[in-house]
Amino acid sequence: MSTRHSITGLTEVLKWAENKGYSRLALLEDTQINEERLSDVKATLLPCEELCFYRNLLNISGDPHILLEAGFNLNIATYGIYGLALISSPTFEKAIALGLQFIDFTYTYNRVVFFEDARHAGIQITQINDLGVLQRPMIERDVSAVFVLIQLLLPEEQAVEEICFAWERDQDRPLQYFEDLYQCPVHFNSAVTEVRFAKSYLQHELPQHNVLAMELCREQLEHIRPQLIVEEGVLERVQQYLLKTPLYRASMEDCAKSLSMSSRTLRRQLSEAGMSYQLALDEFRRLLADKYLNDTQMTLAKVAERLGYSDAANFSHAYKRWTGLAPRKDKA
Repeated sequence: MSTRHSITGLTEVLKWAENKGYSRLALLEDTQINEERLSDVKATLLPCEELCFYRNLLNISGDPHILLEAGFNLNIATYGIYGLALISSPTFEKAIALGLQFIDFTYTYNRVVFFEDARHAGIQITQINDLGVLQRPMIERDVSAVFVLIQLLLPEEQAVEEICFAWERDQDRPLQYFEDLYQCPVHFNSAVTEVRFAKSYLQHELPQHNVLAMELCREQLEHIRPQLIVEEGVLERVQQYLLKTPLYRASMEDCAKSLSMSSRTLRRQLSEAGMSYQLALDEFRRLLADKYLNDTQMTLAKVAERLGYSDAANFSHAYKRWTGLAPRKDKA
Protein backbone atom coordinates (compact mmCIF):
# COMPACT_ATOMS: atom_id res chain seq x y z
CA MET A 1 0.00 0.00 0.00
CA SER A 2 1.26 3.48 -0.85
CA THR A 3 -0.10 7.01 -1.08
CA ARG A 4 -0.81 9.37 -3.93
CA HIS A 5 0.63 12.86 -3.55
CA SER A 6 -0.76 16.17 -4.76
CA ILE A 7 0.75 17.31 -8.06
CA THR A 8 1.29 20.81 -6.62
CA GLY A 9 4.65 20.01 -5.04
CA LEU A 10 5.99 18.57 -8.28
CA THR A 11 4.81 21.56 -10.32
CA GLU A 12 6.63 23.95 -7.99
CA VAL A 13 9.85 21.95 -8.22
CA LEU A 14 9.39 21.65 -12.00
CA LYS A 15 9.12 25.45 -12.38
CA TRP A 16 12.21 25.91 -10.22
CA ALA A 17 14.18 23.35 -12.24
CA GLU A 18 13.14 24.97 -15.52
CA ASN A 19 14.35 28.33 -14.20
CA LYS A 20 17.71 26.66 -13.61
CA GLY A 21 17.81 25.78 -17.31
CA TYR A 22 16.73 22.13 -17.25
CA SER A 23 14.46 20.86 -20.03
CA ARG A 24 10.80 20.37 -19.12
CA LEU A 25 10.52 17.54 -21.64
CA ALA A 26 13.55 15.75 -20.19
CA LEU A 27 12.34 16.20 -16.60
CA LEU A 28 8.98 14.62 -17.44
CA GLU A 29 10.36 11.80 -19.59
CA ASP A 30 8.78 8.42 -18.76
CA THR A 31 6.66 9.91 -15.96
CA GLN A 32 3.33 9.66 -17.87
CA ILE A 33 2.56 13.20 -16.59
CA ASN A 34 1.03 15.42 -19.27
CA GLU A 35 0.30 19.15 -19.42
CA GLU A 36 -3.38 18.64 -18.61
CA ARG A 37 -2.53 17.03 -15.28
CA LEU A 38 0.07 19.67 -14.50
CA SER A 39 -2.55 22.40 -14.86
CA ASP A 40 -5.09 20.58 -12.65
CA VAL A 41 -4.55 21.69 -9.05
CA LYS A 42 -6.64 18.72 -7.84
CA ALA A 43 -4.55 16.12 -9.69
CA THR A 44 -2.50 13.52 -7.84
CA LEU A 45 0.53 11.41 -8.66
CA LEU A 46 1.32 7.74 -8.33
CA PRO A 47 4.59 7.05 -6.49
CA CYS A 48 6.23 5.66 -9.65
CA GLU A 49 5.41 8.87 -11.55
CA GLU A 50 6.72 11.23 -8.89
CA LEU A 51 9.87 9.21 -8.22
CA CYS A 52 10.58 9.02 -11.95
CA PHE A 53 10.48 12.83 -12.09
CA TYR A 54 12.96 13.16 -9.23
CA ARG A 55 15.23 10.52 -10.74
CA ASN A 56 15.21 12.50 -13.99
CA LEU A 57 16.09 15.68 -12.11
CA LEU A 58 18.95 13.92 -10.35
CA ASN A 59 20.31 12.43 -13.58
CA ILE A 60 19.91 15.52 -15.76
CA SER A 61 21.50 17.88 -13.27
CA GLY A 62 24.45 15.65 -12.43
CA ASP A 63 24.25 17.23 -8.96
CA PRO A 64 23.92 14.73 -6.09
CA HIS A 65 22.50 17.48 -3.85
CA ILE A 66 19.92 18.87 -6.29
CA LEU A 67 17.01 17.40 -4.31
CA LEU A 68 18.27 19.04 -1.15
CA GLU A 69 17.86 22.39 -2.90
CA ALA A 70 14.57 21.32 -4.52
CA GLY A 71 13.07 20.74 -1.06
CA PHE A 72 13.15 24.49 -0.38
CA ASN A 73 10.36 24.86 -2.97
CA LEU A 74 7.92 22.81 -0.85
CA ASN A 75 6.53 25.79 1.03
CA ILE A 76 3.34 25.92 3.07
CA ALA A 77 1.16 26.74 0.04
CA THR A 78 2.10 23.49 -1.74
CA TYR A 79 0.32 21.46 0.97
CA GLY A 80 -3.17 22.96 0.52
CA ILE A 81 -5.57 22.14 3.37
CA TYR A 82 -2.78 20.34 5.23
CA GLY A 83 -0.70 23.54 5.25
CA LEU A 84 -3.68 25.59 6.42
CA ALA A 85 -4.23 23.10 9.26
CA LEU A 86 -0.62 23.51 10.38
CA ILE A 87 -0.61 27.30 10.52
CA SER A 88 -4.04 27.30 12.23
CA SER A 89 -2.77 25.15 15.10
CA PRO A 90 -2.60 26.86 18.51
CA THR A 91 1.02 25.94 19.27
CA PHE A 92 4.07 24.63 17.47
CA GLU A 93 3.75 21.33 19.34
CA LYS A 94 0.12 20.93 18.24
CA ALA A 95 1.14 21.67 14.65
CA ILE A 96 3.79 18.94 14.79
CA ALA A 97 1.31 16.42 16.23
CA LEU A 98 -1.27 17.22 13.56
CA GLY A 99 1.37 17.19 10.83
CA LEU A 100 2.55 13.70 11.76
CA GLN A 101 -1.03 12.43 12.15
CA PHE A 102 -1.69 13.40 8.53
CA ILE A 103 1.78 12.75 7.14
CA ASP A 104 0.12 11.17 4.07
CA PHE A 105 -0.55 14.71 2.82
CA THR A 106 3.14 15.59 2.61
CA TYR A 107 5.49 14.50 -0.18
CA THR A 108 7.65 12.13 1.82
CA TYR A 109 8.56 8.51 1.07
CA ASN A 110 10.44 8.17 4.35
CA ARG A 111 9.64 7.60 8.02
CA VAL A 112 9.17 10.96 9.77
CA VAL A 113 8.85 11.04 13.57
CA PHE A 114 9.07 13.55 16.42
CA PHE A 115 11.70 13.14 19.17
CA GLU A 116 12.83 14.99 22.25
CA ASP A 117 15.66 14.58 24.71
CA ALA A 118 16.95 16.56 27.68
CA ARG A 119 17.82 19.62 25.59
CA HIS A 120 16.47 19.28 22.07
CA ALA A 121 13.34 18.33 20.26
CA GLY A 122 13.09 17.74 16.55
CA ILE A 123 12.13 15.65 13.57
CA GLN A 124 13.89 12.42 12.60
CA ILE A 125 13.83 11.22 8.99
CA THR A 126 14.80 7.64 8.21
CA GLN A 127 14.40 5.17 5.34
CA ILE A 128 11.14 3.26 5.08
CA ASN A 129 11.15 2.33 1.35
CA ASP A 130 13.87 1.11 -0.97
CA LEU A 131 14.27 4.12 -3.25
CA GLY A 132 17.48 2.99 -4.95
CA VAL A 133 19.63 5.90 -6.14
CA LEU A 134 17.03 8.31 -4.74
CA GLN A 135 17.34 7.12 -1.14
CA ARG A 136 19.73 9.72 0.22
CA PRO A 137 18.59 12.56 -2.10
CA MET A 138 14.96 12.09 -1.02
CA ILE A 139 15.94 12.25 2.65
CA GLU A 140 17.87 15.44 1.88
CA ARG A 141 14.79 16.83 0.14
CA ASP A 142 12.66 16.01 3.18
CA VAL A 143 15.14 17.69 5.53
CA SER A 144 14.87 20.89 3.50
CA ALA A 145 11.06 20.63 3.37
CA VAL A 146 10.88 20.19 7.16
CA PHE A 147 13.27 23.12 7.63
CA VAL A 148 11.06 25.35 5.44
CA LEU A 149 7.88 24.39 7.33
CA ILE A 150 9.48 25.11 10.71
CA GLN A 151 10.69 28.53 9.59
CA LEU A 152 7.25 29.35 8.16
CA LEU A 153 5.45 28.31 11.34
CA LEU A 154 7.87 30.34 13.49
CA PRO A 155 8.58 33.29 11.16
CA GLU A 156 10.11 35.56 13.80
CA GLU A 157 12.65 33.01 15.01
CA GLN A 158 15.68 31.15 13.71
CA ALA A 159 14.08 28.08 15.23
CA VAL A 160 16.25 25.32 13.73
CA GLU A 161 19.34 24.99 15.91
CA GLU A 162 21.18 22.29 13.99
CA ILE A 163 20.80 19.64 11.33
CA CYS A 164 22.37 16.19 11.43
CA PHE A 165 22.84 13.84 8.47
CA ALA A 166 23.43 10.11 8.92
CA TRP A 167 26.24 9.87 6.35
CA GLU A 168 29.63 11.34 5.66
CA ARG A 169 29.83 14.64 3.84
CA ASP A 170 30.74 14.41 0.17
CA GLN A 171 34.04 16.09 -0.48
CA ASP A 172 32.65 17.89 -3.53
CA ARG A 173 30.78 20.33 -1.25
CA PRO A 174 32.33 22.21 1.68
CA LEU A 175 30.53 22.28 5.01
CA GLN A 176 29.89 25.99 4.45
CA TYR A 177 27.61 25.17 1.51
CA PHE A 178 25.21 23.33 3.82
CA GLU A 179 25.42 25.83 6.65
CA ASP A 180 24.74 28.71 4.27
CA LEU A 181 21.60 26.94 3.05
CA TYR A 182 20.22 26.20 6.51
CA GLN A 183 21.73 29.14 8.40
CA CYS A 184 22.66 26.84 11.30
CA PRO A 185 25.33 24.27 12.20
CA VAL A 186 25.19 21.11 10.06
CA HIS A 187 26.72 17.82 11.19
CA PHE A 188 27.51 14.67 9.23
CA ASN A 189 28.10 11.02 10.12
CA SER A 190 25.46 11.22 12.87
CA ALA A 191 23.52 8.25 14.21
CA VAL A 192 20.32 9.44 12.49
CA THR A 193 19.19 12.29 10.25
CA GLU A 194 17.51 14.98 12.37
CA VAL A 195 16.28 18.56 12.24
CA ARG A 196 16.72 19.87 15.79
CA PHE A 197 15.27 22.84 17.65
CA ALA A 198 15.05 23.96 21.29
CA LYS A 199 12.31 22.29 23.33
CA SER A 200 11.15 25.71 24.46
CA TYR A 201 9.64 26.31 21.00
CA LEU A 202 7.10 23.52 21.48
CA GLN A 203 4.81 25.79 23.51
CA HIS A 204 5.30 28.73 21.17
CA GLU A 205 1.92 30.18 20.12
CA LEU A 206 1.60 30.32 16.35
CA PRO A 207 0.85 33.81 14.98
CA GLN A 208 -2.06 32.71 12.75
CA HIS A 209 -3.61 30.16 15.09
CA ASN A 210 -7.34 29.55 14.77
CA VAL A 211 -8.68 26.46 16.49
CA LEU A 212 -11.97 26.43 14.56
CA ALA A 213 -10.12 26.59 11.23
CA MET A 214 -7.77 23.82 12.39
CA GLU A 215 -10.68 21.53 13.29
CA LEU A 216 -12.45 22.19 9.99
CA CYS A 217 -9.24 21.36 8.14
CA ARG A 218 -8.82 18.21 10.21
CA GLU A 219 -12.31 17.06 9.19
CA GLN A 220 -11.48 17.65 5.54
CA LEU A 221 -8.21 15.77 5.82
CA GLU A 222 -9.98 12.79 7.41
CA HIS A 223 -12.51 12.82 4.58
CA ILE A 224 -9.93 13.05 1.78
CA ARG A 225 -7.29 10.64 3.10
CA PRO A 226 -8.91 7.37 1.95
CA GLN A 227 -8.86 8.69 -1.62
CA LEU A 228 -5.07 8.93 -1.55
CA ILE A 229 -4.41 5.28 -0.75
CA VAL A 230 -3.05 3.19 -3.60
CA GLU A 231 -3.51 -0.55 -3.20
CA GLU A 232 -0.45 -2.04 -4.86
CA GLY A 233 -0.34 -5.58 -6.13
CA VAL A 234 2.83 -7.48 -6.87
CA LEU A 235 2.82 -6.35 -10.52
CA GLU A 236 2.71 -2.68 -9.54
CA ARG A 237 5.56 -3.22 -7.07
CA VAL A 238 7.64 -4.98 -9.74
CA GLN A 239 6.96 -2.09 -12.12
CA GLN A 240 8.13 0.41 -9.53
CA TYR A 241 11.33 -1.62 -9.10
CA LEU A 242 11.88 -1.60 -12.87
CA LEU A 243 11.30 2.16 -13.05
CA LYS A 244 14.11 2.87 -10.62
CA THR A 245 16.60 0.20 -11.75
CA PRO A 246 18.89 0.18 -14.80
CA LEU A 247 17.40 -2.60 -16.91
CA TYR A 248 20.73 -4.26 -17.67
CA ARG A 249 20.84 -5.41 -14.04
CA ALA A 250 17.12 -5.79 -13.28
CA SER A 251 17.24 -9.43 -12.16
CA MET A 252 14.45 -11.27 -10.42
CA GLU A 253 16.73 -11.92 -7.46
CA ASP A 254 17.47 -8.21 -6.96
CA CYS A 255 13.80 -7.37 -7.50
CA ALA A 256 12.73 -9.86 -4.83
CA LYS A 257 15.31 -8.45 -2.43
CA SER A 258 14.09 -4.89 -3.00
CA LEU A 259 10.53 -6.08 -2.25
CA SER A 260 11.70 -7.80 0.98
CA MET A 261 10.79 -11.29 -0.17
CA SER A 262 12.50 -14.38 -1.51
CA SER A 263 12.76 -15.14 -5.23
CA ARG A 264 10.51 -18.13 -4.65
CA THR A 265 7.81 -15.96 -3.05
CA LEU A 266 8.02 -13.40 -5.85
CA ARG A 267 7.74 -16.14 -8.47
CA ARG A 268 4.68 -17.60 -6.70
CA GLN A 269 2.92 -14.25 -6.30
CA LEU A 270 3.51 -13.36 -9.94
CA SER A 271 2.23 -16.77 -10.99
CA GLU A 272 -0.95 -16.22 -8.95
CA ALA A 273 -1.37 -12.93 -10.84
CA GLY A 274 -1.02 -14.80 -14.15
CA MET A 275 2.44 -13.38 -14.82
CA SER A 276 6.12 -14.27 -14.68
CA TYR A 277 9.04 -11.96 -13.96
CA GLN A 278 10.33 -12.34 -17.52
CA LEU A 279 6.94 -11.47 -18.99
CA ALA A 280 6.68 -8.42 -16.71
CA LEU A 281 10.17 -7.33 -17.74
CA ASP A 282 9.42 -7.87 -21.44
CA GLU A 283 6.17 -5.89 -21.22
CA PHE A 284 7.95 -3.06 -19.43
CA ARG A 285 10.69 -3.07 -22.07
CA ARG A 286 8.14 -3.12 -24.89
CA LEU A 287 6.30 -0.09 -23.54
CA LEU A 288 9.55 1.81 -23.12
CA ALA A 289 10.72 0.71 -26.56
CA ASP A 290 7.58 2.10 -28.21
CA LYS A 291 8.01 5.37 -26.38
CA TYR A 292 11.68 5.70 -27.33
CA LEU A 293 11.05 4.72 -30.96
CA ASN A 294 8.04 6.97 -31.47
CA ASP A 295 8.82 9.98 -29.29
CA THR A 296 12.60 10.40 -29.41
CA GLN A 297 15.45 10.62 -31.90
CA MET A 298 17.39 7.79 -30.23
CA THR A 299 19.25 5.39 -32.47
CA LEU A 300 18.45 1.68 -32.23
CA ALA A 301 21.78 1.17 -30.49
CA LYS A 302 20.86 3.75 -27.85
CA VAL A 303 17.39 2.28 -27.35
CA ALA A 304 18.95 -1.16 -26.95
CA GLU A 305 21.36 0.19 -24.34
CA ARG A 306 18.57 1.91 -22.36
CA LEU A 307 16.56 -1.33 -22.35
CA GLY A 308 19.46 -3.48 -21.18
CA TYR A 309 20.36 -5.26 -24.42
CA SER A 310 23.96 -5.85 -25.46
CA ASP A 311 23.43 -4.52 -28.98
CA ALA A 312 20.83 -3.32 -31.51
CA ALA A 313 20.51 -6.75 -33.12
CA ASN A 314 19.43 -8.45 -29.88
CA PHE A 315 16.94 -5.66 -29.23
CA SER A 316 15.54 -5.93 -32.77
CA HIS A 317 15.02 -9.70 -32.34
CA ALA A 318 13.21 -9.11 -29.04
CA TYR A 319 11.03 -6.36 -30.50
CA LYS A 320 10.00 -8.58 -33.41
CA ARG A 321 9.16 -11.36 -30.95
CA TRP A 322 6.93 -8.95 -28.97
CA THR A 323 5.15 -7.28 -31.87
CA GLY A 324 5.74 -9.37 -34.99
CA LEU A 325 7.36 -6.30 -36.58
CA ALA A 326 10.88 -5.01 -36.86
CA PRO A 327 11.63 -1.65 -35.17
CA ARG A 328 11.95 1.35 -37.45
CA LYS A 329 15.23 1.93 -39.31
CA ASP A 330 18.13 3.43 -37.41
CA LYS A 331 18.51 7.17 -37.83
CA ALA A 332 21.63 8.66 -39.29
